[in-house]
Amino acid sequence: MNDQPTTVSETPTASDIVAGAGASKGALAKSDGGRPQRGGGMIQVRQGTRGLIPAGLFDVARKVPILWASFILGVVIPSLGAVLYLAFIASDQYVAEARLSVRAAPMDRTPGAGAANALAKLSAGALPQLADQDAHIVAEYLRSRAAVEDIGRMLDLNTIFRRPGLDFWARLKEEPRAEELHSYWSKMLRTSVDGPSGILTISIRAFRPEDARALAEACVRVSEDLVNRISERARTDAVRKAEEEVRRADGLVQQALRDLRAFRDKEGILDPGAAASATSQLLLGVISERGKLQTDMFVMSRALASNAPTVKALKDRIDAMDSQIEQLRGELTNKSEQARTLSAALVRFEQLEIQRIFAEKLFAMAQGGLERARMRAQQQQVYLTVFVPPYLPEEARYPERLAMSLVIPLGLMVLWSIFALTGLAIEDHLT
Repeated sequence: MNDQPTTVSETPTASDIVAGAGASKGALAKSDGGRPQRGGGMIQVRQGTRGLIPAGLFDVARKVPILWASFILGVVIPSLGAVLYLAFIASDQYVAEARLSVRAAPMDRTPGAGAANALAKLSAGALPQLADQDAHIVAEYLRSRAAVEDIGRMLDLNTIFRRPGLDFWARLKEEPRAEELHSYWSKMLRTSVDGPSGILTISIRAFRPEDARALAEACVRVSEDLVNRISERARTDAVRKAEEEVRRADGLVQQALRDLRAFRDKEGILDPGAAASATSQLLLGVISERGKLQTDMFVMSRALASNAPTVKALKDRIDAMDSQIEQLRGELTNKSEQARTLSAALVRFEQLEIQRIFAEKLFAMAQGGLERARMRAQQQQVYLTVFVPPYLPEEARYPERLAMSLVIPLGLMVLWSIFALTGLAIEDHLT
């Protein structure tokens, strides 16, 4: 007998692994496509492999060429193109700045004016004062199409933004429409307003230093024109309203005078008040004379017979005075049902006289309001002050070649990473 010990190898051979895999139902199995399936999280690649490999590495290895291709197309090539464009093609852009402020002039305040000033404000109208919105109005105007048209009448924008030798990306397109020119202008212009101080900063870009300064100066000029138009409109409106008020008051005075003239022509008296006063004095005199005659009549009736000629004469005089007194009282009180009396004419005259006096006072106050409005209009209500005039730039500020050469690749890298991770997550979820 052979007493040598039998050595059993602890390392399994390829045939043992395959045999064991066939005997074990839970180890490995074949799918319909012939690819190995998961068994306990590990798989056998081929015979003779020492150890087991994670299944996810096969998916990663399969997707690496696609990821590299997308990285080259989405990051490397665009970044290289942008760097080459910034380094060799992009044209220099110069920036000219101007800083200005738009302020409203303080109104003169006359102490002790009282109701006259209040009426002047109503008649002359309150002149609009630009406070916090003044600089914003100018900034919005500079960004508008109206400003582009106004500046275009001063400078040839197509020539300025299409100088020979400019790069294709930054220059203005040939024969642009008004909307395209406005959109291009909006990209070349930058305006900012400092909230606490109200200072407006204007920054304009151009491809030549002298063009940038000329554009900035044009922006300042059109801003001054805008402010002057606002002030002129405010002054014109204020004076116009005051003049309308004066004309209205003058019309009231003329109408009151016409009514008085028509009344005097109809009644035949210039002043019913004076006529009534004269009638009253006459009536008092007649009544006083009648009293004396009655006294004489009483005395003579004691001494003479009632049919005596003297007594009859006194009686006739007393009767005549009674008739005159009745007539005078009728003129004052209209006891008879006849035409208009002096008392009614006096009431109508007093109404017309009150209307005339009121119209004249209103006319005088309107004239005062017009004079104050004209004095206010002589002041420049809104004015523009340029405390930093446009300067001639010496160094190109745009394009920022170094910064953009770093920002563009970094931004493309971030975008590519987001899309790549999203795509991998979707594919993993579907499988």
